[in-house]
Order: sequence, then C-alpha cells, then structure tokens
Amino acid sequence: MRSAALALLLIVSAWGARAGEGGGWITHPEATSTPVVLEFSRQITLKKTPARLPVRVTADNRFVLYVNGNRVASGPSTGTIHSWRQSRLDLAPYLTPGTSEIRAVVWNYGDLAPAHQQSVATGFRLVGASFGTDRPGWRVRFSGRRAVVPAKQQIAWQYYVASTPEILDATQPAGEWRDAVPAPAAAARTLIDDPLPPQTYEPAAPGRVVRSSFAGGDAFPARPVTVPANTTAKLLLRRRTMISAYPGLEVEGGAGATITMEYGEALYDVAGRKAERELVEDRQLRGFHDTFITDGKARVFEPLWWRTFRFVEITVTTRDAPLTLRGLQLHETGYPFQQVAAFHSNDEELNRIWDIGWRTLQVDAHETFMDSSYWEQLQYTGDTRLEMLITYAVSGDPRLARQAIDAFAESDADGGLVQGAYPSRLPNVIATFSLAWVGMLSDWSMQQLDAALIRRHLPRVRRVLGWFEPLRNPRGLLGKNPQWNFIDWAGQKWDDRDHFPSWGNDNGSCLTTAMWVGALRQGAALERLHGDADIAARDDATAERARAAIREQCWSAERGLFADDGDRQVFSQHMNVFAVLYDIATPEEADAILDRITVPGHGIDAPAGMYQSSYYFAWYLARAYEHAGRADRYLDLLQTWRDLLALHYTTWPESRDQPRSDSHAWSAHPTADLLGVVAGIGPAAPGYARLRVAPRLGNLTSLEAVAATPHGPVKVSYRVDAGKLTVSVERPADLPGELVWRGRAWPLDQARTTLTLDAD
Repeated sequence: MRSAALALLLIVSAWGARAGEGGGWITHPEATSTPVVLEFSRQITLKKTPARLPVRVTADNRFVLYVNGNRVASGPSTGTIHSWRQSRLDLAPYLTPGTSEIRAVVWNYGDLAPAHQQSVATGFRLVGASFGTDRPGWRVRFSGRRAVVPAKQQIAWQYYVASTPEILDATQPAGEWRDAVPAPAAAARTLIDDPLPPQTYEPAAPGRVVRSSFAGGDAFPARPVTVPANTTAKLLLRRRTMISAYPGLEVEGGAGATITMEYGEALYDVAGRKAERELVEDRQLRGFHDTFITDGKARVFEPLWWRTFRFVEITVTTRDAPLTLRGLQLHETGYPFQQVAAFHSNDEELNRIWDIGWRTLQVDAHETFMDSSYWEQLQYTGDTRLEMLITYAVSGDPRLARQAIDAFAESDADGGLVQGAYPSRLPNVIATFSLAWVGMLSDWSMQQLDAALIRRHLPRVRRVLGWFEPLRNPRGLLGKNPQWNFIDWAGQKWDDRDHFPSWGNDNGSCLTTAMWVGALRQGAALERLHGDADIAARDDATAERARAAIREQCWSAERGLFADDGDRQVFSQHMNVFAVLYDIATPEEADAILDRITVPGHGIDAPAGMYQSSYYFAWYLARAYEHAGRADRYLDLLQTWRDLLALHYTTWPESRDQPRSDSHAWSAHPTADLLGVVAGIGPAAPGYARLRVAPRLGNLTSLEAVAATPHGPVKVSYRVDAGKLTVSVERPADLPGELVWRGRAWPLDQARTTLTLDAD
C-alpha cells in the first residue's frame, strides 16, 4: 500500500513539475500525426461550487472547452510558437454541486489547417486548479466522426489557404477512452496570456431559400422540411449580408444520408463570372463544402472552424429513409469591437458606404486582422495598416492593432524585413510591405497614447530601413531585390512580379525608392519623438539624397509626371501619389500632378497610359490629395464606391471587375475617411494630444458624426441652410482642439462648442 501511494505521489509530482516549466500539456498516446481531433474529459466532484475557480487554458492547435455541456471558451488566439496564447477563465459559474464534467475538443489539422495557424505538437493544457492537466485523471479519445480533406480538392481554381473542409460522419464510432499522457515538446512554446478578449459567438439570422429543387423547400429554415427517401435535393440560401459564422445544421432521420453544405461569397455564371450580387437565376456557387453523414438520430452538424459566406447551398442525398432538415443555426464570430462611431448625412449613398465598410472590417477581423476571411485569413502588413485606422476611428479599441504591430516585429525575414503576412506557417516576404509596417507605427504615434510601443520597436524599424540601403545603385535609386515587391493589384497578373513595379534596364525603381523615402521620413519623425536624434538626422539625410536621385532620374518634363523607372518608360498613379505625399514633388508641381493622374467624374480612375490604383491603393491617393491641401476632392474620389453600390455588395471587394474576394477589408478605408476627412475629426498632434476638426462637406447640407479617440468620443453636427453653416462640436474635457473652416481656425474652448459661420 505504501509503495502504491509513493508511486502515485511521484506521478503527481512529475506532472506538477512539468506544469511549472510551461508543461502540463497532455495528449493521446497514439496522437503522433495530423490531422487529428481529440476529445479530453475530466470529472470532478464538488460539495459546493466555489465563488471563483480561475484556470489557464490553451491547446495545440485549437480547442473548444465545455463545462457540463456548456460552451465556455475557444482558442487559443492566433499567435506564434514564441508567443503562444493562453486564456484566463473562471469556471465557477459553470460548475454545480456534485459531479461536473470538464470536456475539451482539441484539433490539429497540420498542413491542412488555415495558414495562419502554427503548431509544435498536438496537445491540451488546463492548469491552475486541482483537476488541471498537470495532474493525472484526464481521459482522451480520438473523435472518429471527424476528418478533413485538402481544400485544393474543392477550390483549386483560386489561391486559397483558409478554412479546411470538414467531414462529420455520425455513423462512425468514437475511439476508446484512454488515459491522457504528457505531450511532447512542451518547452518549445513560450506561453503568454492572451492580450485579446474572447471572440464573439452570437446567434445570427441564417437567411432564406432563394432556390429549391423540391416542392416546399422554400419554407426552410423558418420551418422544417423533409427530403423523401432515395432523393437528391438542393436548397440555396442567401443572407441579407456577408457573415463569418459557425453554421449548425439540425437534422433528424435519414440514416446514411449524405449532406454537403457549400459556402460562397457570391454566385457565378457558366463562364465563371460574377455580376450583380443579388442575382440568382441559374447562377451557381463555386466554393468549398463540408460533408455530413447521418445516422438517423437527431443531430446538429457544425464544423469546428467558422465559415465566411453570404450564400449557402445544402445538398441532401437520402438513401432508404427520408431526412428532415429541422433548422440552420448560425453563430456569428469575430473580434468583439464595440461601435462608438456613427455617420449620418443627407446623402444616403455615403451612409451606405460607411456601413458597408464597417461590416467588411467586422467580417474580416478575428484573432488577427485578415485580408479575406474566406480565401486566406492572413494578416497582411499592407492590408492591416488600413484596417487598424478603421478600428481607431470606429471603436477606439487598440488591442488588435497592438497585436498586429507586435506580431510583425517578431517575424524576421532576409536579415531585417518583416514577413508580408504573419502569423503564418508559410513564408511570405514582401519587401515593400515592411515599409508599410513602419507606416503603422507612424499612424500609431499620431492616433494612440501608448508611446512605449513605439520605443520598444524602434530597433526593429532601424533594421527595416537599413535593409534597403545596400540596394541603392550608382544613380541613387533602389535596384531590384530578390523579394516580392508588391505595390498594388494594378491590372497585372497575380504572379507578374517583374513589370510592376518596373525596374527599367537595370536603372532602378523610382517607385520603390519613393516608398523608402516616405518610410525614412516616418522613421525620422519617430526617432525625434521617441528615440535617437542622431538617427533621425541620418534618416532625413538619406531620404533627401534618395529624393534628389528621384527628381534627377525620374521626372519627365514632357509628361509633367514622375516615371516608375529610371528609363522613364513606365508611369503610374502610384509613383506620382508617393511623389506628392512624400514631398518629392514641389508644392507647385503637386497640384498639376494630381490633375494629371485622375479623371474628373470617374472616382479613382487614371487616364490611359498609366497603371491605376485599386481600391486598396486609393487610400494613398486620398492621402496625397489631403497632403496637397485638396482634401475637398475626397468626395469626388468616392464615385468609385458609389458605382459599387449598384452591384449590391454588402462588403467591399478585393479588386476591380472580377474580384476573387467579395470581402476584402483593404477596400473599407472610406469608413475611416468619412469620419477623418468629410466629418473632419482627427489628431492635430502626436499621441492625439490635440483635436482638429476640419470638415470637407462638399454638397452635403447635413451631417452628424461621432468618432472614437483615446480620450473618448468626439461628436460633430453640421447644418447648411441659407448660406450659413451651423457647427456643433462635443469633445472630451481633456482633449483641447480647434475647428478649421475655409482657412480660418476657432478654438474649441468648451466641452461643447456651437458656431454659425458662412457656408462659402
């Protein structure tokens, strides 16, 4: 008896020691490969429920935690091996006197998982309580009902690295329960507390049937419908708007039936083209699908990972028994932004543009910012910079932005660059996007109070900027580097990395040099505020030398524009936007340049003979107009988004004409600019130390807007009537500022200021 007790004590001590070293990880003794889905279980007995029971929980790769059948948490938030998230939870509210069950579903899809998910080895960890995984007593089994298939088997016609199609087979038994064992390689991860709040998991409307292959099918999902035996039936559902959600299909009967649930952002014609997004007719989905196989019992089939869609097509093939579709449950998920901002004008199209942009951001923001929650689910540097600005203005919550800045800083590529998309298992080095990361920090410096973040990352900024220095050729321009130098989707094919940006006949790229000039100046400004004045002076001097080289090598007097390359053969909006924005052009040149790179009445379109901006790069175009003192032109640029309204988008697309993605948050920047440019609410000093309200109303006669700031919301109201403008500004008491209108400034002396001014 004493030897048995001693053995038990040694086992408990060993598990506990591992927990103290970041251990406490457990797994199935045979879980040596992926993909795999495991179920962990532990029963505990309590005489009474505690007031609090704090625990820390995480998994490799993902988990959903249940207590007494209630879904309590999911995670971990996307991180990296060097910053592996763990959640702090209080389990007390979910426990009951007597016996309670703690259960976790843990899965690791390995190379088939979304590309942003990293892994060491499959495992689960819950510590902080007497029943934690650092103690014996946990049981584990294989979930025999779940499997996955490579997404490329279903959706090979586009670049896709996101959600994995799942197979849920209710006819397959689960594995036998086994004692859990310590998981390998626990020390390989560096555990940190999750800095983010839990993702939302809220009920949402499933939409309605817009096409049914059998009589009565259009009653679903408001009412159950039955598919007869030995039948193949299809139901196409359309939601009012795009959503990221966990879909749960409730079924009963129909043993042996096969159900597929296919997800898509839009419908396609026989030629594979999209049109007006409400149009159904004979158009088809071209997406990926989950597969469910029924056992005749009442069940809810739900994939482990969420899906993004506006359309869902349910295909049922029954065998010898009819199957009843009882309902479709959606639980919307995403980052839990609280909307502070608002935009209401007398122009309903502008109001819709604002709303659609905010919805796009919500669909594409989760544990990281994402370019496209349907196609890639990756946090790209260029995309993320614009998405962060939307969150600053609309919610004021900087936590997801801080996560992004830190994640990119952690990545390291080619001796100094940040990864173009991170976190990710896949290398994706985009040299020019490293310059966008410097821009993120510049934006943060103006918009946020936390200067410590800037100081922490200044050494990383120096490495990024210094990486480009050896690329300067004898003419002073940056020569070609071996990485992807993405600027924009400007009409080139996705894999065309040689013609845009143009490098000329080895004479260098004016365009990438101009981007470097901008980043050098941003870096110098950050150094002056938070770092080293000598480094600031050095960066300014380097920027000035590069500017002089661009002016000498790239200016075309014949066209009155800057060329993209030293041969002066290729021209773009992009090069000339940067020339204006980063003061490569003189103020006298800037006005004429802006007139030459846009077409009046055609939004962001460029005239013939040059590469033109996508929806993404239009943000930089707007900044150039603003920098040149012509922000009053901003509303004209929005004609491009007005034109998109006619296609009934509910989220903004990736690119012009036939976009891959119908929900691409880099196109949502008008939501921030309608607040910052049109309503005119923005910072006048670093750290949002002062407020500047400078509206550009165009032909608007009424506008009420609210924008978030680190000090609290700022509210503005504008009314134009009989040649007079009535302005009301409400600001936080600790945020001084001024109103600027038609070149004059008025101090905002009171928490609420009302003025009546000449409208013209």
